[in-house]
Amino acid sequence: MSKDADIKAEIRAALASYQTGYSRKNIKMLLDATDPGFFGFGSGPDEKVYGAEALKLQLERDFAQSGELSMDFGPMTIAGDGNVAWCAGDCIISAEVGGQRISLDGRMTAVLRRAGDKWLFAHTHFSLPDRGQQEGQSFPKK
Repeated sequence: MSKDADIKAEIRAALASYQTGYSRKNIKMLLDATDPGFFGFGSGPDEKVYGAEALKLQLERDFAQSGELSMDFGPMTIAGDGNVAWCAGDCIISAEVGGQRISLDGRMTAVLRRAGDKWLFAHTHFSLPDRGQQEGQSFPKK
């Protein structure tokens, strides 16, 4: 296997672990996979997370506001160079909220940093496409 293929396989494994941790609401598992200098963004206007402690608070909020929860990734494009890798792709979060099942069909980007034999999430960004923007258009019509 080439070095590039090795990195892609390792990142796929890190993403699978992240998916499992989120779906199981396992904060410890997620924080163990987080770089100390982590920062990221969620889909809500106030979801700006700087540092592992802020991530813990965000995860506690996510998990408290949902019942059954799952995260799934669609096709993910992965690239890397040495001790840094980045990826982007579809991310679907399904949750029971207020007795109803919802699905957030979004997109996720991540930057990971190798620390020894482990890949840590240094940055994540989850976003939802602008529903007011029509396919084929670069800007939403107001």
